[in-house]
This record gives sequence, C-alpha cells and structure tokens, in this order.
Amino acid sequence: MSNASEETPAAPTDPAALLPLFERAFNNRDLDQLERLYEPDALLILAPGTVLTGDERRARSREEQHFLPIKAAVRHQYVTGDIALVINDYVHEGTGPDGTPLRIEGTAVDVLRRGADGAWRCVISNPAGLGTAGPTAP
Repeated sequence: MSNASEETPAAPTDPAALLPLFERAFNNRDLDQLERLYEPDALLILAPGTVLTGDERRARSREEQHFLPIKAAVRHQYVTGDIALVINDYVHEGTGPDGTPLRIEGTAVDVLRRGADGAWRCVISNPAGLGTAGPTAP
C-alpha cells in the first residue's frame, strides 16, 4: 500500500495545481509532501513583521499537525516567466482542542517559482495576505 506522498507528484508543473496538492498534504498531515511544495529557503509570513524560514518554518508545520482541515480555492493567478503570484481563499473549519467549533477564513498571497526541474514551489507564503478573519464560532 502506498502513502499519499507516493501517489502525488513532488511538486506541480502548473502553478494552479500546487494549491490542491497543499490542501491534500495539509489535511493528511503529510509533512514530507508539504515540505516538497516549498523551496528550502521559503518564507512563511505569519503577520506583518513575523517571518519564518528554514528550520523555524519547518518546525511551525510540525506544530500545526493538530490544526483544523483546510479548503482552499485559487482566486487569481498571475504568471510571468518562472514566477507566479497566486491569491487564494481558504477556510479552516472544525473543532478546536477544547471542543469549541471554529472557523478561520482568509485570503492568502503566495509567490511561486518554477525550478530547473519544471516544478513550481512556494517561495513566499503569506496566509494573512489580504487580511484574515480570526477564529469564529460557526
């Protein structure tokens, strides 16, 4: 039996295809697959002025294993050469650690780069890109 990482490509050859791969890896808690969707020195912007990269970014992914499932959809995509700007809307919805129903939604702004292998990977991930709403009870 193969795992999710073996069933999906390491990284997509179309920038729009990165989002469904991210959603699947995130919801399956497949941290190895998630990491393959990022360049090694990628930035994760948690809030203005709060930027993680390298080991800090990877550690944050491991900490979020308990996080709510995500659903995401591309709103806009702009590509020039080997750079893509992807704006996507997302919703995390489920039950928090204390049993409280939670819903977190927002619009993320991500910058992708096509590597020498033709695969697109995230270079800058800004989940709070266009302003995110905090957790709310549904």
